[in-house]
Amino acid sequence: MTSNQETLESEIRELFEQMDTNHDDRIAPKELDSILRALGINATEADLIEFIGELPKEEGQDKDCVTFEQFSGKVKANLDLANETDTLQGAFNAFDHTADGFLTVSKIRSVMSSLGISFPESDIQMIVNQVGTDGRISFDQFQTLMLNTDDIA
Repeated sequence: MTSNQETLESEIRELFEQMDTNHDDRIAPKELDSILRALGINATEADLIEFIGELPKEEGQDKDCVTFEQFSGKVKANLDLANETDTLQGAFNAFDHTADGFLTVSKIRSVMSSLGISFPESDIQMIVNQVGTDGRISFDQFQTLMLNTDDIA
């Protein structure tokens, strides 16, 4: 484990321990709620249970609580997604040379051409029509496309 990984693990452990107010090595929805509210996030009880329910369960574990291993895995996955989002934002910005927050067929064609990539305009148009709205693609739509390539037929 690298120094950065050890530091991250230590910080996640510290956060977990702060959330585990009754020190039973598990975070219950009530404990999670109090921390989220302190951070200005108002989640419903159903939201908390859904979040906890998305985590893999260990045998014999209370289904409504989160262990450190589950919490750590979820935090690391969210950090990975944040890093991926930053990378995608950079790629999006490379295509969005006018910085208006949207990609169009002409912007995509221009960048592909400058990279020496020949891509039929009809294919670019098809992607923009399937993914975008009003002939353009927002960053959120671009991110969805890049993270879920099964959506393009």
